Amino acid sequence: MVITGPHLDPQKKSGKQPKPWYLRYTAPKTDASGALMLNSNGSPMLKRHRPFYKTKAAAEADKPRILEQHATAGSGTFLFDRGAAEDYEVARKIVGVVPLVEVAKFWRLHHPEGVLKKLGEWQESFLSETELRLGKTRQIEDLKSRVGAFLKAGFSERYPETITRNEVLDYILRGLKEAEPRTRRNHKTSICTFFAWLLEKGVVRVNPVLGIKRRQLPKETPKEIQFLFVDQMRRYLRAAERYAPHIVAHETVQLIAGVRADDEMENFRAEFVLPATREVVIPADIAKTGKREVIDSLEKSFWSWWSEYGPKEGLIRPKNYLREWRRIRFLATIEDRDKADEYGRVPIKRLLKLPEVNKALEDWPWNARRRTFCTHHVAKHQSAARTALILRHRGSAATLHNSYRGLGVSQAQGKEYFAILPEKSAGVIRPLRPVHGVAVAEAESGA
Repeated sequence: MVITGPHLDPQKKSGKQPKPWYLRYTAPKTDASGALMLNSNGSPMLKRHRPFYKTKAAAEADKPRILEQHATAGSGTFLFDRGAAEDYEVARKIVGVVPLVEVAKFWRLHHPEGVLKKLGEWQESFLSETELRLGKTRQIEDLKSRVGAFLKAGFSERYPETITRNEVLDYILRGLKEAEPRTRRNHKTSICTFFAWLLEKGVVRVNPVLGIKRRQLPKETPKEIQFLFVDQMRRYLRAAERYAPHIVAHETVQLIAGVRADDEMENFRAEFVLPATREVVIPADIAKTGKREVIDSLEKSFWSWWSEYGPKEGLIRPKNYLREWRRIRFLATIEDRDKADEYGRVPIKRLLKLPEVNKALEDWPWNARRRTFCTHHVAKHQSAARTALILRHRGSAATLHNSYRGLGVSQAQGKEYFAILPEKSAGVIRPLRPVHGVAVAEAESGA
């Protein structure tokens, strides 16, 4: 409804009438009950209005009242026919107390005008941009896995703006109900990172994950720290010497020098180890902290191992490392050397498919090498602060002390751990090459 004016009536002004100012508008006619009065064709009956006022200011001030008075009659083309009126009444019954404006917004949100990308279509761009910023790190793989799982749970075909906080929380609590509490929190963090990127791109107006509080997630119960005992560590290194000496340097950098596995070992080079100054230098571009780190005060046993197995230059992680690592972890669990040698000659691909191998690998503690180093170093030196310096921990040494001091490792065991020296094997047992093609046919025929 449009109200024009205030207008001045010249005749009433010259005749000194008390109300010379007026407004002009047209509104639908209503009966005594306030219902619209309709013509035979279903259109509302309209009535012209021209109220008068003493002053121009009074006329202007009355506009809001008139608009409010006639708001229920609608404006423009809405409710100006019987069909629209019936639609309104049916819609009102369906939505109940929810304002129809909010219903319309919800419908438009889920049926946007124009061509918009669905949530799953943003994943590739998100991962590629994040990788350009962070590099190809473990974090990228985690984001790919966790965000991918979220999208596969039914969110891939949704528009980003339609995802709600409650839906994300329900996915974390019910969709991941078999996962550990810490794993669920990690999934929540990855999903939050994804929506933060969408927010930066202007794809969404809010990040729905931000409102999820820690108290809403399952309670995390700290797990007991697991590590390798002295005998386990000794068997592991002896197995590496006998079955895969080319990975020994890679393992001792972690087991005896405490270098991080996930963040730093993939790009760790022989040039980072400086025997002349008894230092290990971690460049800023591979260090977890993003700053150049220098590790000194290392145990003498580390330099013995490095002098025997450390390469002169290049990456110390060999090709096909993960398969070799799994192989050595299994062979180290076999106390019978003859039996271990038999398994050691089995082609790696075939060996890793054996059920006994998978069972043995399940018992390998998470982050075992760094935790094993830390536990025995604290035990030997009785100083969490000294160990924290080598580990490059930024937190309190008391935290390190509380985490590792109560694990039952004595000072004598700590000293024994760092007294283990290399015993280069005379005969290296390597896996046999699998037989293929013509050689298979000849072997089967006895030729």
